[in-house]
Amino acid sequence: MQLFVNRGWEAIIADDLIGNTLFLVSLVVGALTGVVAIIVELTMDWIPEDGGEGRAISFVLGFVIGLVICSILMSVIASSVNAVLVLFAEKPAEFQRHHPELSQKMRQIWSEIYPGSV
Repeated sequence: MQLFVNRGWEAIIADDLIGNTLFLVSLVVGALTGVVAIIVELTMDWIPEDGGEGRAISFVLGFVIGLVICSILMSVIASSVNAVLVLFAEKPAEFQRHHPELSQKMRQIWSEIYPGSV
């Protein structure tokens, strides 16, 4: 945390747009999985029908399963993004030396979003 404070990047950590975006993706995948579970339940008739309860149970089960699995997968992406941010903050010169095009692109976009931070 001290590394980000020293560089003046507290706003970057406060934004946390990646986490919000990946959570939204997980919710959408959960909803789609719930809809697929309803379709499977209608074609297979696994749950006895009592006034639509079967569809609701299928949707909730599908939603929860899809949400959990997608959240686990998205946590890998979130961790990767966090690692890139920490490494960029820790050793920007090495990044420039080994990957000049990527470093220049990241610096350009970074300075557009957070002026004066790079």
